Amino acid sequence: MPLVSIIMNCHNCAKYLKEALDSVYQQTYKDYEIIFYDNQSTDDSAKIAQSFGEPLKYYLAPEFIPLGAARNAAIDKASGKYIAFLDCDDIWLPEKLEKQIALMESNTALGLVYSDCYIVDSTCKPSGKTVFDSVKPLRDMAFIELFQANPVALSTAVTTKHALVTIGDFNRNYEIAEEYDLWLRIADQFAIDYVDEPLGKYRVHSQSATSKNRLLTYKEGLQIRNKWLIKNPALKKELGGRCKALKLWPTFLGAVGNILRNRNIKSIKESCGLLIFICQLKNH
Repeated sequence: MPLVSIIMNCHNCAKYLKEALDSVYQQTYKDYEIIFYDNQSTDDSAKIAQSFGEPLKYYLAPEFIPLGAARNAAIDKASGKYIAFLDCDDIWLPEKLEKQIALMESNTALGLVYSDCYIVDSTCKPSGKTVFDSVKPLRDMAFIELFQANPVALSTAVTTKHALVTIGDFNRNYEIAEEYDLWLRIADQFAIDYVDEPLGKYRVHSQSATSKNRLLTYKEGLQIRNKWLIKNPALKKELGGRCKALKLWPTFLGAVGNILRNRNIKSIKESCGLLIFICQLKNH
């Protein structure tokens, strides 16, 4: 059996898919399988994926399902000790798996390893920035720090099958921030670590799920943090004055920014709905 299972979830990703898959086949580390889960694509995604052949294993969802559920369905097909993730619009650099698996193998206490990555636009043009430029990387038992800021881009993450069996799979209630919820649950019970160099390219473009659902991203992040604060009252005390800012300000600013950015009735309604949600949480 392969040591690493690479999870790729796809829904109409034909535009960037070949670049993503090429970056996997160009890895210096070869002991892997690709679990390609096609969530009812209607473009050429299936044709592109199936043209690559082994070690890619193609699965077609019987019906369209939310992303968290689709990730779980793909993981159920995986046979590797380690689980890596690659979104179909992102790219790995050639030594990505080699360096991360070496780190995983050197410390069996780790539940998650990630890395820095370059931020690029839709044409893969570099922005001149990396994720770690704006978010400080974390290692060891780092739940509190991860609760405050998330430096883990999904396509840089490698976890273990053991960690997923221990803490459970992706929460199907979240459509956008399901990976952040998973990272927090891993960090609550396992040490984490990172490779301090960019090992991938994170593509920012207008058609990505995050860009198209920016307000939902804020809302789900707030829901996730609020769930932990209810579950662990001591966490609120430990965070002190930072707690309210973490819960409310990013979402409030996101709602206002949405109005200023789009300046239409739809954005006003969406933002007002989010502000009402903030007030409901605050009253709790």
